[in-house]
Amino acid sequence: MTEREPDGPGRSEPPLPPAASAGPVRTPFLGPGVSGLVLALCVLTLAVHAVDSWAAANNPALHGLIMWSGTLVTAPDMLPRPPPEAPLAGLSPYVLHVFVHAGWWHVLLNMGILLAAGSAAAAPFGRGVSAAAGFLAFYFTCAIAGAGLHALVHVNEPTFMVGASTAVSGVFAAAGWASGGRAGMLRLAVPWLLINALIAIGGIFYSIPIAWAGHVGGLLAGMLLYPVFVRVFRRG
Repeated sequence: MTEREPDGPGRSEPPLPPAASAGPVRTPFLGPGVSGLVLALCVLTLAVHAVDSWAAANNPALHGLIMWSGTLVTAPDMLPRPPPEAPLAGLSPYVLHVFVHAGWWHVLLNMGILLAAGSAAAAPFGRGVSAAAGFLAFYFTCAIAGAGLHALVHVNEPTFMVGASTAVSGVFAAAGWASGGRAGMLRLAVPWLLINALIAIGGIFYSIPIAWAGHVGGLLAGMLLYPVFVRVFRRG
């Protein structure tokens, strides 16, 4: 968005066209409106959780399939009963964990943040297939980065990780980029980074069931890679 000086007395000039920009287009943090793509992503995630919740009580086989495909398990060989290896040589949970949640509170919290910040993050990509592909590629890249850092930190410790907060953490940083450039990104990302650092320190003394390393991995990916994805995929 560009600004121009107001017309002087008695002058009337046509508005100037917007200037070209190589960086992300600045948008309000909550976005100019709800992105259809982000809304669809939220609906899909909620639908998967609804099916899983039903299956947990009525179809154990389906519930087991969802958990097997989407739960990231670290150090499985250290468990008393190691679970079978996940699909795609154990790689499917690095992507599909974003659709699996520990309860309704968990999925509603993540989708609330995604709905709030995702529209701002998606807007600079523009419209069309390429723009949608770019935002989804960014979203799942953050998810993979979060899952990867979690697996690295807990390589010798059995844990179970699910939830979209890996990807949502990256979208949170992206919303800062979109609404205020680097300074805006830092205003949002640094407090979340510090909160997760405190969770990590607390985890040394207490058992805290929060995947802080997944948050940090997704957040760092969003901080570093969002401008690159926008530059490559932006349309319109």
